[in-house]
Amino acid sequence: MTVFRRYVEENDWEGETWTFWLQVDGNEAGLDRLASLLADLDPSSQYDTEDSEESPYTLADEVEPEHVVDKLVEYSDTGYMASHTKVPGRLVLPEATVAETLHKGGIKDLFVA
Repeated sequence: MTVFRRYVEENDWEGETWTFWLQVDGNEAGLDRLASLLADLDPSSQYDTEDSEESPYTLADEVEPEHVVDKLVEYSDTGYMASHTKVPGRLVLPEATVAETLHKGGIKDLFVA
């Protein structure tokens, strides 16, 4: 059974919150590295959170099986971007992952089929 981990981006500029469900299977080490990178990001360097002391990115501990994620995506609200997005594939993190890489759903571009 494939499981997905919840990654959330709060985008103040768009006034939206986006949840990306990242495939865990085969990506355990990459997700651990992503968690470390997110912990080290300077919130003041973000495009839309200049006055914030909190990062707009959260990699939660929660995981859900694929069938649950599929339902969340099916009933997702759509604004600037869907409120829930399933991100399958292999996570490939660049050497320097910066806020610009992750901004506005950039996390999904770090996964390859």
